[in-house]
Amino acid sequence: MTRSLHRGLCALLSIVCTLPATAHHSGAMFYNREGETIKITGIVQRFNFANPHAIVELDVTPDAGATQRWTAETSSPSGLKRRGWSQDSLKPGDTVTLEGYRALDGSLLMRITRVWLEDGTEVGVPPGLSN
Repeated sequence: MTRSLHRGLCALLSIVCTLPATAHHSGAMFYNREGETIKITGIVQRFNFANPHAIVELDVTPDAGATQRWTAETSSPSGLKRRGWSQDSLKPGDTVTLEGYRALDGSLLMRITRVWLEDGTEVGVPPGLSN
């Protein structure tokens, strides 16, 4: 009885310990981090400042073409807060420029590395510092 209980507890512990590892992913699976970054400018439609990653939905109108809805993700809210972000950093209707890595599959998805407001202020950089 003790041996089977010990085996059962070991099996349960190994399952429980691996669950957090399966819940997260590497950005390298989705974004072209080997290539150059891209910049897009558009109008914020939605900013979701929630775990696991903050998400920006942006309407971008290329020089020759119809408006495209881009989705861009950045770090977790806790990491962003340490860099000066808040849930009010981006608001629907704001014109912003995003820089980051495009999705490997070419979709309208990117991983944000830097953000500028329309007036040129970089989001998430404390006053007096620059990137």
